[in-house]
Amino acid sequence: MSVVVTIHFPVSDVAKAIEGLHGNAEFLEEISASTKDAGLLHHRFVSGDGELVVIDEWETAEQFQSFFDGNPKVAQVMTSVGMTGAPEISVFGSIDAPGTV
Repeated sequence: MSVVVTIHFPVSDVAKAIEGLHGNAEFLEEISASTKDAGLLHHRFVSGDGELVVIDEWETAEQFQSFFDGNPKVAQVMTSVGMTGAPEISVFGSIDAPGTV
């Protein structure tokens, strides 16, 4: 089964961080397109109090880790959103449970 990965990026200004994402739209689309063949199933940004959060679904945790560790473009995205500290990464195994949609 797939894994769900959350990455919490601390930022000082959420609105400016979102502007940074929009300012790099073409670059972000390029990254997403290149990861589809590397095991990425779903990708989404959400925002919270003082943070942007990425919610991904990958075929395997190893595929995510390979992408995250081996892609210099990830660091460029982190810079563009004005990160104020290290990202917090969590990996969750999917389970097949009643009521799942």
